[in-house]
Amino acid sequence: MKNYRILLLAFMISSAAPSCRSGLVTMTNGCYNAIEAGQRANKAGEYSKALDQFNQVLDQCKAYDAKEKGYAGKAAALNGMQQYTQALEAANQGLAINKASIDNYFEKANAELGLKKSADAKASFAAIIDLTQKNQNVKDRATIYAKIAEIDLKQNMYTDAVNNIEQAIKLDESNVGFYMLRGDIKTAQKDFKGAIADYDFAIAKGKDDYEAWKAKAFTYIKSYQEKYATADTKELARRLSQPDKQILCGEIAKAKAKGVKDVNMDLLELSLCK
Repeated sequence: MKNYRILLLAFMISSAAPSCRSGLVTMTNGCYNAIEAGQRANKAGEYSKALDQFNQVLDQCKAYDAKEKGYAGKAAALNGMQQYTQALEAANQGLAINKASIDNYFEKANAELGLKKSADAKASFAAIIDLTQKNQNVKDRATIYAKIAEIDLKQNMYTDAVNNIEQAIKLDESNVGFYMLRGDIKTAQKDFKGAIADYDFAIAKGKDDYEAWKAKAFTYIKSYQEKYATADTKELARRLSQPDKQILCGEIAKAKAKGVKDVNMDLLELSLCK
């Protein structure tokens, strides 16, 4: 969740600055500087410090725009501290001031995810997309589509998940994490060949790490469990053809070489790869 917040933080900060210069809002320079200090603390992961800073903003700054940013910053700090109920309350207070506040909507969605309110979070992310259609920073919007796809996957809404991750990739083809997520969706759909192709693509584009190799290895395992109609380790070892056994043992070895550690994988290796 933190990665998505950081990706949008620059947009949130920039949305405050032009408003101050335009004369359409009334926050003082002192309040503006205090908000920026709090946002920097959130970005650095200093959530307790940020919470104190934004509580001071809300106590001392009376302008509606300062309070809107204050509640968003407070919600971000509380989300970072995993205090999701309080974060949701803060974000809703910010939205009561400005119902089109992107940063408060974003923190609201993150709090809802933390509270496992997936449907509510999806609606909040959809509202952000609607509010940012004219945003020139398409990478921000791509990240939101990917987050909605992740929610769809958790709810087993695979068609929606595919549509949203494809939209994310269309907007930002360079984000290898999107291909990983598409692979996860395909794995859930039992399109193992397609999933492995996505993991391989992500690895080739630079995600040559623990996460990618673990996902790929377990997708191979699931594909053979499906092919041989058993999830029992000993039975799978008995049924596997020699060519399939060589492929699977090779993938397990590659994953372990990348640092992947898993008890079930170790047991399967002991049974298969003697």
